[in-house]
Amino acid sequence: MSEEEKVPNLNAEQIREGTQKGLKKYENLSFIEQYAMYMGMAQILEFGLKKLFEQKFEGNLDDMERWTLGKTRIELEKKGLRADFIALLKEVVDSRNHIAHEILANEALMNGMLNKLNVQGRFSKNQRILWKAIKELEHICFLFDWTNESNGWD
Repeated sequence: MSEEEKVPNLNAEQIREGTQKGLKKYENLSFIEQYAMYMGMAQILEFGLKKLFEQKFEGNLDDMERWTLGKTRIELEKKGLRADFIALLKEVVDSRNHIAHEILANEALMNGMLNKLNVQGRFSKNQRILWKAIKELEHICFLFDWTNESNGWD
């Protein structure tokens, strides 16, 4: 690869700004709306990763139709995709699994208990967990898009 073809560098400030831009869509949304936005973005990332697998490793989208985000991560790791990206993706997959399978039930249970106890106000640990997962997801979505646009997978 010649000097002109080298992948441009990305600094911490650019990553922070790119992630913040992605977070704007969650502003002024309720907990359930943030949950829905998060799950939708996770699906968009999953599809983008499958397209990457198709293009870079000659995969077949029809064969990948039932792959989960976790399965897609494993297959990309087996093919040797950037280890730094895979490490971040593993954290996102773990968070996404928790959000998808636990957080709504936990929130409903907590709200039910607080209502029975006649406790006023919001004390949502689940909101904090969801917001942390949202930041991780938007961070990796930004890095995925930037790396794709910069042809930086190699």
